[in-house]
Amino acid sequence: MADPILWASLGISLSISLAAIGAGLGIGITGPGVAGATTERPEVFARSFIAVVLAEALAIYGLVVALLAVFKLPTIASSTDATAAANSAFRIFAAGLAMGGGALGAGFGIGTSGSAMASATAEKSELYSKVVIPVILSEALAIYSLIIALLLVLQA
Repeated sequence: MADPILWASLGISLSISLAAIGAGLGIGITGPGVAGATTERPEVFARSFIAVVLAEALAIYGLVVALLAVFKLPTIASSTDATAAANSAFRIFAAGLAMGGGALGAGFGIGTSGSAMASATAEKSELYSKVVIPVILSEALAIYSLIIALLLVLQA
């Protein structure tokens, strides 16, 4: 069996790296749509920018999970029970995978729906309350992942 610290470290790396990729993907897809909408109608910037902020929150979620997991590493390293250390490490690995994967999917959802939201809001600003719903629901996917990841890390 591999070293428990290795598995926990892999989980930490997955959490932050996949969440950052998801955030970058969301911002990268949404940004040009927001810029285009703002060029057409500058007054929609504040409304459209919410998608960029929500995409950035994905990286913060990954960072929170990774930091909490890092604080568990000394406990795993000093554990005399190899089975307990392995269980904790695998929980941290699963938490990182859940958070990173959830943020990656949410980033794609926020990016595509956020770009469409910006375009639709530029065309008809009265549609904003309807077209913002897919962006919020995409963010909810990451929040679900965050909850599961936190439960796994706190039980590790």
